[in-house]
This record gives sequence, C-alpha cells and structure tokens, in this order.
Amino acid sequence: MKAKTRKGSVIKSLIGIVLLLALSYVLSGLFLTLEDLLHMVGQNKASRNTELGEARYEELKASGIPESYDIYTEEEIAANSDLAVVKLYYFPCDGGETTDYAIVLPGGGYYECDIYKVGLPCAATLNETGYSAFVLGYRYGKYSSAYAPIEDLARAVKYITENADEFNVNTENYTIFGFSAGGNLAGLFASKDLGYAKYDLPAPATLSLAYPWININGKIELTGNCWQEAVTGVSQLIGNKFLLGKFFPDEESKAGVCVQNHVDADYPPTYIMQGDNDFVVPHKSNSDVMVEALAAAGVTYRYNLCEGVNHGCGLGIGTTAEGWVEEAVSFWRNTVENK
Repeated sequence: MKAKTRKGSVIKSLIGIVLLLALSYVLSGLFLTLEDLLHMVGQNKASRNTELGEARYEELKASGIPESYDIYTEEEIAANSDLAVVKLYYFPCDGGETTDYAIVLPGGGYYECDIYKVGLPCAATLNETGYSAFVLGYRYGKYSSAYAPIEDLARAVKYITENADEFNVNTENYTIFGFSAGGNLAGLFASKDLGYAKYDLPAPATLSLAYPWININGKIELTGNCWQEAVTGVSQLIGNKFLLGKFFPDEESKAGVCVQNHVDADYPPTYIMQGDNDFVVPHKSNSDVMVEALAAAGVTYRYNLCEGVNHGCGLGIGTTAEGWVEEAVSFWRNTVENK
C-alpha cells in the first residue's frame, strides 16, 4: 500500500514539474513577446515620421489635388459596394516635369490597410527624391474577397496608365513599394500568372519591399516562444481569409500566394529592407527565402538586413534602416538606366 502511495506521489510530482515547465515556457514567451512588442511600438512611433506624410498630403490638397481618386466606375461601385473603399492618393513631385512613378502599398495583414502609418510618409519621401507617387488603399478585411487586392492593384496601374497625361507620369518603368502584406501584394503582382501579365499590363521595373510577408503560408518554426508561434499561425489564417477568401484554402492555393514560388528569370529586380528584430514577419522565413529564390533565378537584388530594427518601422528614421527609401530609389533608377 505504501509503495502504491509513493508511486502516486512520484507521478503527481512529475506532473507538477511538467506543468511548471510548461507554464515557465508560456510565461517566458509572453514576457519576451511583450518586451519586443513594447520596443517595436516605441521605435515605430518615431521611425515612421507620419507627420511628414500628413503634412505633404494636406499641402497637396490645399494646392487643389483631389483628396483621393476612385479607380472603379460609379456603375461598378453600385454593383459591388466593397469597391468604394478602394482609393488612390496622388502625390505629384514638385517642378511639374514628367517622371516615372511609384505605387505605394501599405500593410496590415490584409485585415486592414492604413495609408497614414507608412503609405503617406513613403510617398512624401519619394516626392523629395524627385518622383511622383501614388498610395493605393486596396480592399481589406470584410471588404475583401479572393484575390481582390491584386485586382485593385491591377486596376490602379490601368487607371494611372489611362490618365498618364493628367498625372504627368511615364507609363513604363514604374516601381512598387510594398510594406509587410503590401510586400506580399507587390510580389504577387510582379508574377506572370497572378499579376501584371494576367491583366495585360506592363511589368514593374523594380520592386521595393519593406519587411515583406513573402512566405505567407510557410511552415511555422518552433522558436521557443509560443506567443510568436501563435502570432504566425493566426496571421496565416487571417491572411488566407482576406486574400484567398477562406481560412483553410487548399494546399495549391496556399502555395500560390507565397511569393518565392513565382520567382523566375523574368522576375523584376528587387530591393528588400528587413529588420533583424522582426518577430511578426521574421526574416529567416520570409526575406531570406525570397533572396534565395531571386539568387537561384539569377534576378538582380539588393538585401538590406538592418540591425535592431522591428516590424513596421516605415521610413526607419533614427534606426539603422534610415535612408532605405532613397537607396531603393537609386536601385530603381540604376535598373532603368541600365536596361
């Protein structure tokens, strides 16, 4: 009887130890994630320079530039009210000369599309480099459906092309700046089967991707931080829902929205900026994967992995990423000049 009691006590002790270790794992992951989250929020508030974007936006509106453009017709919007959220914001460069242009795609995991955090500041910075820019507010969240963001980007390029004289831009040699999920969108649009070729549009001259969500359905790596693993898993579900229309799409569809699977020898030259402290879209399973695909296909690229930089840094002011937009513009300019 005593032996059974001792055996039961040992089992209870082992269970207690296992539970304690599990709790320690969860709590340590929570504390690490909270620390990273607080650091990210603090860093990003300053690094994005949202004031620059908002000031330029207000300046342009005061000069007579429309607040935004509807790229779908009234008839199309009447037939599908979700199209009403799609807006194009025009940032012409000063000087009045005709320039190549950039389209800026904000991020938000496909469940939101906030132009103010990174879109407007990026467009304002592009103006400072001498280029006109457009920020696209594409369909997201409850307004989205299967491949809707790609359709919106295609319509934006078509709209700009058809109104090039009004916007004073060249229709060839444009670039796309994509942030996070916007980087995924840019990367998919640069593919032949899902993007520009499908819509009979010219390919972008280059892509400029900031902390891009490349491998949207990649394997969830065990990092030792359960909360980070959970963030990755939930992000995949949400991304699939608002990009593919289903939380659990088939494997072929899931692989089809992983950008690296579309890279071939004709893929546009690509500039990538990524922070090495990004726990939302880790570089090892996203940007590193893209770089491997670009290198294997012989595509020109530049990879700027920035020390100590978090997800969502925007312009990266005050961090090791500062100046990346200007560097991406130089990459774009050199690519066009060397065609």
